[in-house]
Amino acid sequence: MLWLPVLGKEKVSAYYAPMFGKAIEKRAGLETVTDAVRLVHRDEVGAFSIDRYGDWLLVTGYDETLPSKQLLQKIGAGLREIPCKGGIVRTHLRDPHKRKLFSDLVAFGEPVPETFFVTEHGLKYEISLNASQHPGLFLDQRDSRQRVAERAQGKRVANLFSFTCSFSVAAAAAGAEVVFSVDLAAGCLERGKRNFELNGLANSERGKFVKEDARKWLARQVRRKEADPENFPAWDIIICDPPVFAAAPKKGEAFSVEKEWPFLAKSIRFILSNDGFALFANNHRGGDDGFYYSTLQKEFSTVTALEAPMDFPLRQNSGQATLGTPHVRTYWCT
Repeated sequence: MLWLPVLGKEKVSAYYAPMFGKAIEKRAGLETVTDAVRLVHRDEVGAFSIDRYGDWLLVTGYDETLPSKQLLQKIGAGLREIPCKGGIVRTHLRDPHKRKLFSDLVAFGEPVPETFFVTEHGLKYEISLNASQHPGLFLDQRDSRQRVAERAQGKRVANLFSFTCSFSVAAAAAGAEVVFSVDLAAGCLERGKRNFELNGLANSERGKFVKEDARKWLARQVRRKEADPENFPAWDIIICDPPVFAAAPKKGEAFSVEKEWPFLAKSIRFILSNDGFALFANNHRGGDDGFYYSTLQKEFSTVTALEAPMDFPLRQNSGQATLGTPHVRTYWCT
């Protein structure tokens, strides 16, 4: 299963091989939980990340001036040390709003299947590395999915901005009474339904899929409670993992997490049961953590900033001081 890259006549430096080895060693133990792991985090070794999805690698470069083919040549000797069948190298764009989020894809090794699945905490999730903007599973929310699953039995769960419904799968598999997955993208919800099928949950009738702007769904829930608070079926767990920015088909409906954060916090607290939980996440790297945290504190009695999984470490200097911005901000609120 070891892929040996053929990169032409250019000499491939072995500079990265030992650093990849040290980074991967730090992930020891995760293989007992999942076969989907971030092997090398952004800025841990260089301006790129390396994710393993089963037998396949996804290399994402964050330097737009370095084409994917050149990135593959640059780190190819290090990739030789990682057992895999092949993978994809792609370039992340800083300003994707008028173009695709990723560009300049280069494949290596064996042809990557159009779709395949990975396993996490015993559950299966569909992955696509070739055509999708994202593979379909946010690895940085692995621990959060488990946290939700541990509390989901018998609960009413709403998963907003549900993407491919991985939180929904985890909650439903753990015995949630009902799980609503709300997302504006029909394609993502269809993948979510397939994730339910992969895990034998499709016929449980506990998974509900709603194609709608999560803001509109929330506003309607608020109106229902205001109209008849005594009979409103409150939510026990709400997951809110919105995009940083998102275009909209109608003018004036574009989404900005910084602008919408107060509305999301206030509305979710209002429709949550008295002893309910809410999980908020966003990956606005340039945002003000103090703003996001304090906004939640205004609505919830307890706000806990969760640590990222072990494969998403913050950089440290020689004195072990933490540097840089968290990959994702995740808050557990009660």
